[in-house]
Amino acid sequence: MTAARRLSATAIRPPERRVQAAPSWARLAPRWLTLAALGAYGALRWSTLVRPHATGAMLGLLAVALVAAGTVLGLGRLPRALWAPGAVVVAFAWLVLTALIAGAPAATVASPRHWDTLVAGIQQGINQLARLLMPYQAPDVWPRITILVGGALLLSAGALLAMLPSRGRDGERMLAAVPLLALTVVPATIMRQSAPVLGGAVLFVLLAAFLWLERLPRVDLPIALVLVALAGVAGVLVAPALDRDKPWIDAQSLVDGLDHPNPSQFDWSQRYGPLNSPRDGREVLRVRSRHPYYWKTQDLDDFDGLHWVAGDAPQYVRRPDQQVPADALTDPSWRSSITVTLRQMTSSEVIGAGTTLGIVAPPGGTRPGGSPGTYTVAKPLGPGDSYTASVLVARPTRAQMARAGTSYPREIERYRDIELPRRGATGSWTSGGDLVHFSPLDASVPPAQDGIAQALAPTPYARAFALVRSLGAGSSTPYAYVRQVLRYLQDGYRYSETPPQRPVPLDAFLFRDRVGYCQQFAGAAALLLRMGGVPARVAAGFTTGTRDQTSNEYVVRDYDAHAWVEVWFPRYGWVTFDPTPPTAPALTGQDARAVTAGSLPNTPALRLPIPHRDTAAPTAATPQPSTGGGGGFPWAWLVAGAVALTLAAGLFARRLRQRPAPGADRLLAELERALRRTGRAPAAGVTLRQLEQRFHDAPEAAAYVRTLRLARYAGGDPHVSPRQRRALRSELGQGLGLVGRLRALLALPPRPR
Repeated sequence: MTAARRLSATAIRPPERRVQAAPSWARLAPRWLTLAALGAYGALRWSTLVRPHATGAMLGLLAVALVAAGTVLGLGRLPRALWAPGAVVVAFAWLVLTALIAGAPAATVASPRHWDTLVAGIQQGINQLARLLMPYQAPDVWPRITILVGGALLLSAGALLAMLPSRGRDGERMLAAVPLLALTVVPATIMRQSAPVLGGAVLFVLLAAFLWLERLPRVDLPIALVLVALAGVAGVLVAPALDRDKPWIDAQSLVDGLDHPNPSQFDWSQRYGPLNSPRDGREVLRVRSRHPYYWKTQDLDDFDGLHWVAGDAPQYVRRPDQQVPADALTDPSWRSSITVTLRQMTSSEVIGAGTTLGIVAPPGGTRPGGSPGTYTVAKPLGPGDSYTASVLVARPTRAQMARAGTSYPREIERYRDIELPRRGATGSWTSGGDLVHFSPLDASVPPAQDGIAQALAPTPYARAFALVRSLGAGSSTPYAYVRQVLRYLQDGYRYSETPPQRPVPLDAFLFRDRVGYCQQFAGAAALLLRMGGVPARVAAGFTTGTRDQTSNEYVVRDYDAHAWVEVWFPRYGWVTFDPTPPTAPALTGQDARAVTAGSLPNTPALRLPIPHRDTAAPTAATPQPSTGGGGGFPWAWLVAGAVALTLAAGLFARRLRQRPAPGADRLLAELERALRRTGRAPAAGVTLRQLEQRFHDAPEAAAYVRTLRLARYAGGDPHVSPRQRRALRSELGQGLGLVGRLRALLALPPRPR
């Protein structure tokens, strides 16, 4: 018996199913409405994880998720060849719209060359989740963006699962409800909710409607409403007994593993030995600022005879504005607001710039540091902590500094003091000797230096004081003397991170080794300035870093750690100078516009122009290897993979085009096999004409069978179209649910095997 005569039209589908139309959009209306309602409730709850609440953003993300799910559902009506490209387009559009609505900078989304910044920002936000306090309200935008993107993923997963074809089983619909429930459950487990019982009742009603409303006959609707109401009232009555002081699910412990381990810790003490701390280029800081500054962590106000150390200001000069002259406070161009976000580092000091006047929304509270204009925290700041600081950075011109004079107030007198070293029990030099106060540098009044020279004669700093006299002899103003000192340190001194360890390090640097890194250069400069009667100190922190144009932030890495000098001028206050050679790592990566007195537009350069990079750090106590690193996105591998996939797809398509068209017998055998695999095994005695008549309500499917019939009995090759095959496949899978449609697809693929 031929294949045509073995076909059974009665096995195609039962008569009552033959006239059943495909599910229409109208039939899906209850599903769409309940999905939108449950999703909107979850979106509103999820929006409370951030402050101010992102209600509008989450509702926008819900709309995007619904449109994306509907578009994916509509892809099933397209030819199979368009499924994959259509899905890629929908996914890409979803990603772009989600990132923009969540608050990602438009520049990071619009240009592919900035996508690595977007990915790094999201990754950084994920790493910070374990440390965030909810609702999140810190200035750093990436954790907020990450939280909203997480909500968008849950919304999209729920919408997509709800729209997939199903056989109406409870398990399938419940699977779609899980991500939508998470939108409400997660905020409830980590934050105290207002009216939790009422919220739970609303969630119960929405969930019941989502699970059963679409399949509920109208005649049963009243009794269903009564049952849902009774169950809801029972839940409200039982809820107080089930409520606990602690959440049932400890969400905080679930995300503890996401925290990046072992952040860097920096020790800002000046040891002057070889710099052996690892620096792997990890990002430790981000600062949003209108201007490029040096980001200060600590002032080293005192010299103990061997090292510059952090001091403790007297009680009467604890306020930051007491060291800022009135002229500087009234200049609005010198005041600024910066937002600091810690990345992979911890710090007990608040990081600011210049003189920090105040901290807005500090994490855990702050207290004044030992030096006016600095602050510390009781609990160390860590990755993800963010705050806004009001800072003042003085930027006087050369002429202004030259005319500043020497009218130093009482609270600045201590910055012309140094302690001398003393001989220890073993004969070596130790700190803690006599305190020496140097007179202000004033060309009109010869300083009384004989007593000071006698005090310094038995110490290692006698040569340094002789050098100070030589440099100061030709200096008519403190600013002129500052220039002399910085120029002296540029002549014959070189940068190295492996200087020898010496008992009196700064004396050895000046007169013996003449080699060192930022600690030696800054420490020696401040020592010579104080001996010359100019108030000075060493500051420690980070250079400017590199500017991220897309996020408008300065990205600071571990190799940006640095030490520099600050000099006090009447009417202007503390001004930044940097004596370190420009070959230092922390200087070769800094922003070329970094505001130091040596790089002002109308100020002659006090050192060589800074190239574009960063400097040696104060010793990092325990920096750990970076997992994020500073590497960029592997675009080369991505491009190579795309090219390889394109070539493979082209070769496959060419091979398909070269295949001969299948004959009638082959297509008939395929049709018989498809009938059998979809549970419609043909009976004996059925002809192709009878089979064709059974498909009269599906013209394209009938045309497919008619083409086979004509080719089988009239001769020639059958020419069936993809549209006809798709129609026949739809008929074979009709009424069999998702699994049946999959079986029909495998039995009758888009192209004959």
